[in-house]
Amino acid sequence: MELSTLRTAILDAYHRYGQRFLLVVKTAIAIAKENRLRGSTSLGDFDYKGLAERLSASGFSYNPSLLLRILEKEYRLIETSYKSSNQRWYKFKYDVGYIETAVNSLLIDKEDLEDPDIAIIKIQLTSLRPKYWFNRLKNMSIKEKLSKTDIKAFEKFSFSVLPKFVKILKHAEEYEDTLIVEINTIKEIIQLAQLVAEKIEYGNINDGEIYTNDIMLKKSQDAQHI
Repeated sequence: MELSTLRTAILDAYHRYGQRFLLVVKTAIAIAKENRLRGSTSLGDFDYKGLAERLSASGFSYNPSLLLRILEKEYRLIETSYKSSNQRWYKFKYDVGYIETAVNSLLIDKEDLEDPDIAIIKIQLTSLRPKYWFNRLKNMSIKEKLSKTDIKAFEKFSFSVLPKFVKILKHAEEYEDTLIVEINTIKEIIQLAQLVAEKIEYGNINDGEIYTNDIMLKKSQDAQHI
């Protein structure tokens, strides 16, 4: 495969699969380079299990099996070098250095190439729908009274979503110069959550709605004893 053909294949794969392709290929390249430094390339450049574990360890929960098959069958960037009942190894069909150069030359010029750790943080943050929660919490914070529905939604957010925002924030702060927008977004969400929590603490809730719900619950309980 000529270098120009290699660049075309990598560009096409990136346009189709985006950050998933970038993270998988760069992680595979890193593993291959480490194996070559150790002289442990008898079975191939990298193995499926090692690649999946490395992706998971970096916080990217993604099964690369399908993408590896596509890279092998459609783009011919890799090939299976060893396969058994419990492991599968691959080797790059082109020199690892050339593949790395092709990735960098195509993506850096377009300012699309990011540190995999930074890309993971952005992906994880997007998955939490920060705009949705910002707007939802802002709406709650300016309400005169919170409804029972608001309180239930806030409880779910506090236990299921907020801890994830905080975890991402801690990672993002390691790349403050690059992720300042993402950091500020999470901090604004936390500040809004604190405002809503204060409303609940000081009783700014719709007592009438809660009173009505209590009456309905009592009637239901009384009916069960008839």
